[in-house]
Amino acid sequence: MISPLSLAPRLSVWTVLKWVIALLIAVITIFPIWWMVNVVFSLPGEPVSINPRLWPTSLSAGFDKIGMIFTQTGYLRAYGISLAYALLTILGVLFIGSLAAFEFALFDFPAKRLIFGIVMLSLMVPTAVTIIPTYLLTSQLGWLNSMQGLVVPGLASAFGLFMLVQFMRAIPQDMIEAARLDGAGHFQIYWHVALPLCRNALITLAILTFMQTWGNYMWPLIITTSPEMYTVGQVVGLFNAPLSHQTVDVVMTANLLAAVPPLLFFLIFQRKIVEGIAMSGTKG
Repeated sequence: MISPLSLAPRLSVWTVLKWVIALLIAVITIFPIWWMVNVVFSLPGEPVSINPRLWPTSLSAGFDKIGMIFTQTGYLRAYGISLAYALLTILGVLFIGSLAAFEFALFDFPAKRLIFGIVMLSLMVPTAVTIIPTYLLTSQLGWLNSMQGLVVPGLASAFGLFMLVQFMRAIPQDMIEAARLDGAGHFQIYWHVALPLCRNALITLAILTFMQTWGNYMWPLIITTSPEMYTVGQVVGLFNAPLSHQTVDVVMTANLLAAVPPLLFFLIFQRKIVEGIAMSGTKG
């Protein structure tokens, strides 16, 4: 008689070790977020007491802290600035990157490979190397403490160009020729043929751009010195400053509010992010 245990799949030592490592990484990743939620939704002083608890104990206290931050500080205005900054950057990156990728992927022109190579080399240049020249140029244009000063320097994305080029290279030339025979112009082919076929890539690039822009701290710190133009990252920096005189639970509340949008974006669209990056490496 065959034992039921013999029919079960045998777990190798390597399989068990992989699961243990995966669970350990998950705990290390999730615990700081959970502790932040625990501190926010607890009575003041309780999470850092002699006998701390690992679960929230007062939802009303947490919502009171959130309401206090939104009503008594410039956090709500910073949220609006950051959202406008992120959305305008996304629109610009998608439009400029897709236009450039359309030309690089589907058409030939002089020095095409050389120009594309130079653009790709810019991916290896650290941001700290170009931030001073960019600041001087922005200052000369009179864009300090302005939305265009925040947005315009980040509209040219070499990574976005690379991703979209990989997708557009898979567009058959027969479709381009068929659209041209139907009387479509150059821009019409781009708008009605290329863009719809690259929708997944555009969504992926939009999500990645949002997460990068929302978490951008260095450039807004340099370009905006007026409190009216502070982004969420700058306001959170004020809460975390050594001389802020804020309690731990209030600081954690500010950090949690800043982390909510990118967390939601990633949780909702994580499959598209992984698929988009994987497909960008296999197309063409």
